[in-house]
Amino acid sequence: MKILMVEDEFALADTLRDRLTQEKYEVDIASDGITGHDKAMTGAYDIVIMDGMLPGKDGTEIIYEMRKAGVTTPVLMLTARSDLMDKLKGLDAGADDYMTKPFEVEELLARLRALIRRNYGQEENILTVGNLSLDRKNSSLRNTESNQTISLAGKEFKILEYFMDNPGKALTREQISERIWGHEDNVEYNNVEVYVSFIRKKLKFLKTNVCIRAVRGVGYRLDVEAADDKKATAQN
Repeated sequence: MKILMVEDEFALADTLRDRLTQEKYEVDIASDGITGHDKAMTGAYDIVIMDGMLPGKDGTEIIYEMRKAGVTTPVLMLTARSDLMDKLKGLDAGADDYMTKPFEVEELLARLRALIRRNYGQEENILTVGNLSLDRKNSSLRNTESNQTISLAGKEFKILEYFMDNPGKALTREQISERIWGHEDNVEYNNVEVYVSFIRKKLKFLKTNVCIRAVRGVGYRLDVEAADDKKATAQN
């Protein structure tokens, strides 16, 4: 699970990132509302932890704009304001849950787990699409019919995990790039194409019925091939 934390209190952000990392979450931090807005609008995160009062753009406004744009990423809102109207304003903007500072980190973790269960179901160590299974613990890929297995390198694993969490959904190059590399200045979109090519070779090696298709003008989509499609592919 990849989390975006939009929080301008550096000490709190660092503390939460360290604790979330211990729990095996990936965490990106944005320390102002403008950066947080840009990252949240990509839809590349599984959960957003959003502070209510931010420099540049208010957290409630960011959530409202996310929902207006169709970004459905679950949001846990944090704020120092405990007034009922402030809570209602955040929830009405589209926040999924609300915590008032100060709070216990263990409660935040429990609320995150609840959001994940509510929106994604119980996270499993094994992802399965078609006859392809991905083991999150050891980054291995297996054809469940032939039982043949192959290992994935770090970014190959993260990209394929993203696809397998979203089977049949077209993912843009921008979404994939943001998900894997964040806002690194030296990253180019052709990096995505290179890694997709690597993954395709491993899928072909495993003779799986799962493929990554190019979606013209958009990006890529993970599909399960029908038997006729596989036969045609093998003949080409």
